Amino acid sequence: MLGDQSLRAGLYVRVSTQEQAREGYSIGVQEERLRAYAASRGHTVVKLYSDPGFSGGNLNRPGLQTMLRDIDQQLVDVILVYKLDRLSRSQKDTLYLIEEVFLKKGVDFVSLSESFDTSTPFGRAMIGILSVFAQLEREQIRERSMMGKEARAKEGYWHGGGGDQREITGYNYIDGELHINPYEAECVRFIFEKFLLGRSIHGILKDTEARFPGVVRSQTTVRKILQNPVYLGKIRYNGEIYEGRHSALIDTSQFDAAEDLLRKRPATPDAFAKRFLLTGLVYCGHCGARLHGRSGGKLKNGDSMRYYTCYSRSKTNSRMVKDPLCTKSSERKEPLEELVIRRVKALTPDDIRHSRVKISESPHLIKALQKEKAAAERQLAKLLELYSLDSIPIDVMKTKMDELTTKREALQEQLDNLAKEKKPVNPDMLESLIYRLEDFDWTSENLHDQQMLLAKLIDRIVVSDDSIEFFWAF
Repeated sequence: MLGDQSLRAGLYVRVSTQEQAREGYSIGVQEERLRAYAASRGHTVVKLYSDPGFSGGNLNRPGLQTMLRDIDQQLVDVILVYKLDRLSRSQKDTLYLIEEVFLKKGVDFVSLSESFDTSTPFGRAMIGILSVFAQLEREQIRERSMMGKEARAKEGYWHGGGGDQREITGYNYIDGELHINPYEAECVRFIFEKFLLGRSIHGILKDTEARFPGVVRSQTTVRKILQNPVYLGKIRYNGEIYEGRHSALIDTSQFDAAEDLLRKRPATPDAFAKRFLLTGLVYCGHCGARLHGRSGGKLKNGDSMRYYTCYSRSKTNSRMVKDPLCTKSSERKEPLEELVIRRVKALTPDDIRHSRVKISESPHLIKALQKEKAAAERQLAKLLELYSLDSIPIDVMKTKMDELTTKREALQEQLDNLAKEKKPVNPDMLESLIYRLEDFDWTSENLHDQQMLLAKLIDRIVVSDDSIEFFWAF
């Protein structure tokens, strides 16, 4: 027990601005009461450890870390806090500090508000009990905060990225709402316009640095702008999209077209992938996986032969494999690319004007259906495995397989129906595409511009061993 003896005392204080306003115990108030307590017990205060504005949810606090170093060097005999949750709001961290740091180094711990100390068995027991409630309070605060953010998103309010920073290119955050920043808004529209005309992300960054200095500073920012539905007047929170209260900067057709182009173009394609005109557009007609560029063998002139190969067959990227048993043979690069270019050259303006683009306003529904279908297929595979091990009766297996097969087919039908749905496209964008196609010189345009034109025209190309099918993006 501490008793009335002179010990070297360290005072630890912590508070956030929110807590100070709500509960009224500022850094100064805590220090005053701790010093008074130390004086009443005859302790000598050797150091004040202060963490203003730091969360108690982790140990990454400068004042706390200094205190731990001093304890390790045996510079203090007792640590005083105003309240247990000043030390930590985490049960795990509280018990770690007391049992693995303080007690092991012979340092006692006193909490004034709870009126106990670790020099007594009762105090040590109460520390454990109170730390449980401190953690419960923290989790409740977090849950209320998350519910509050979700409610605000549903009401159309932008919640920002956390902390005190409420900044997003194109808008000013004023009194809890987004208001258009005219100068930055023009930059956002410029970025979408340039991207839809085929400009690369790197090129757009250079353009905006010259025309709108200081607005965007990295290719990552440009890409995030192109992917953010806030510019449609919507709010994205926790994977869901809600109608926002703010004004849109672009229309749906522009955003959908940009999203489609981003999907077809890799974020950071390697130098080898850039040599293949159809990267991101060609898919296997046997298993549905993408085809990717590969080289192998030599031509008579010594150049390497190049192919498009199914990811399921090559297994070079496990995330891209759809069917490990796929038997799709490779496609020679040159003949396949020449065939695609001939097919595109044969398009007429009427082919484009009389078509309508595929609907893409249900990406989350499509992803959910695809995920559920994949789960059903995994369950089917597991059933077959169990049957092969004599772990499941034939009648049970048949019933389950029928249920899962029916479910899988129903999900596929939903996906097929979504793929067939159409919606009108912006006529100005169609005319721009037609003009670009008519004016395009395949012999002089660089590979990037060729890739961007194909990405605008083609949704995907499905290649089987005996057929090739085009799915147009218009």
